[in-house]
Amino acid sequence: MSSLAARANEVTYAIFCVCPTQELLHATIAASDLAPQTFFAGEFRDYITLEKRPQFSQAIKEARACLAFVDFDRDIELGLKTVERLSQIFLSRISVIGTGAQLTSDVLLRAVRAGCTDYLSTPVGAPEISSAIQRFQQSSITQPQSQVNIGRVLAFFGAKGGVGTTTLAVHLANYLVVCKGKKTLLIDHKHQLGHVALYLGLKDTQYYFDELLKNVDRLDTELLNGFAIRHGSGLDVMASPEIATAYHEGKLDELERAMDFLRSEYDYILIDSSVEYQDTKMSIIAEADEVFLVSTPDVASLRDLARLVEHISLSPDANVKLRLIVNRSTADDSLTSAQIQKAVRFPVTHTVPNNYAELLRSINEGEPISPLRPSNFNQALSDIAREIVHDGETEDSSAAPKEKGLRSRFPFWR
Repeated sequence: MSSLAARANEVTYAIFCVCPTQELLHATIAASDLAPQTFFAGEFRDYITLEKRPQFSQAIKEARACLAFVDFDRDIELGLKTVERLSQIFLSRISVIGTGAQLTSDVLLRAVRAGCTDYLSTPVGAPEISSAIQRFQQSSITQPQSQVNIGRVLAFFGAKGGVGTTTLAVHLANYLVVCKGKKTLLIDHKHQLGHVALYLGLKDTQYYFDELLKNVDRLDTELLNGFAIRHGSGLDVMASPEIATAYHEGKLDELERAMDFLRSEYDYILIDSSVEYQDTKMSIIAEADEVFLVSTPDVASLRDLARLVEHISLSPDANVKLRLIVNRSTADDSLTSAQIQKAVRFPVTHTVPNNYAELLRSINEGEPISPLRPSNFNQALSDIAREIVHDGETEDSSAAPKEKGLRSRFPFWR
């Protein structure tokens, strides 16, 4: 079988298994190899639930539609929960087929209610799997809704307050709309007094992201349109409250379901959040495709950045998503990007030149700097956008320098 990367460029449909027997796994791989425009995307060895959601590959996310084979024999209850979760995560882009030896009428009825489109009694071979794949492909062709957009979630956190995280998120979101033509949503994930709407000159904001989370059970396109505010550039925005409000501790399930729906509506969802939200920080990181940590090249920010990188890097999945941006960089900085990289033991992905005076004027006027005007700042935004939109390669975090670098000079890095 050819490599997954090579085949993913040629195919439209992704096939994967959850908790399969070796017999089912081999049969699915064999049938996927023979089916046109189809590739086998792998197996998940644990059931998928609210508490256990894996990191789906980019090939699965970008496939036109997915077909999952979920084996119930190990645990019927967890198998049923997996069917429900997959249906919530992928919406109409997935068909789920249950497999198992315990094909009782009760199990079959519950599987259908959970979202199964078919059920195969084991043992099952490649011919049965091939027939199921053919039915799935035919159904997908006749259902236009299967081509739902799968947007990317980009999370932004500042190493500390005042490093320009919101400013970068606002201008990058605006750049994606104006220069890349992407349907983009910018979320101000501050439970009170966020600045996104202020920076964009948006007034009369009535609904906020926390309220959307509270109403996730009835979330649809019509409700979303009532929450989002349209900026003149075409950028959609979810503001934060302009008055002090009680903090809503959103449940993991609420955030997951909201992001799953927003991915189907937008090309890009940018979240301007805060590392102070301990309850939701890791949930947002888990949902994001890329996580941007923003710092300025000063000792206070870099100390906090080093601690934050160390904390987030404990999770292998988060480690892969992590991107570091050094904002307000100048030629006179006492620390270079290479030195910062040694100090925090993680690659600096981008540097953004200091443009403080013009950005301050932009904030006061409530209008982002035009992304069409030539400037070093816009060039930096272009570099970041190019990596995001075209999935450009970034440095491997495992290659981050291990030398002590500036530790003797700055003893707080330990």
